[in-house]
Amino acid sequence: MSDTATIEKIHKLEEKRKSAAIIKHLHKADSEVLVAAIESLGHIADEDSCNYITHYLDDENKEVRLAACKAAISIGTEYMKTRVRHQLSMEKDPEVKKQIQDAFNQKAS
Repeated sequence: MSDTATIEKIHKLEEKRKSAAIIKHLHKADSEVLVAAIESLGHIADEDSCNYITHYLDDENKEVRLAACKAAISIGTEYMKTRVRHQLSMEKDPEVKKQIQDAFNQKAS
């Protein structure tokens, strides 16, 4: 299945709020599909979604890391915000750090 088809499938699963089916895509995904899956889990925001998103907050791939941080911020629980603040304090890439902070600021307004 191509990345485009997989991403479309993930979006359909998101509409149906099927986080378990999206989670299955996380383990075999390239970064583009992984980012789409994390974003979808952030929109679903159930307990399983939160648990899996936290696994990617410190991912070595900056796009994945940023997507996980943004998804966690959009979920907005105190736990998720605390996890992102920790990642923000540990973040070494200045551009990713700025984008995480911008996501926090945007959510606050």
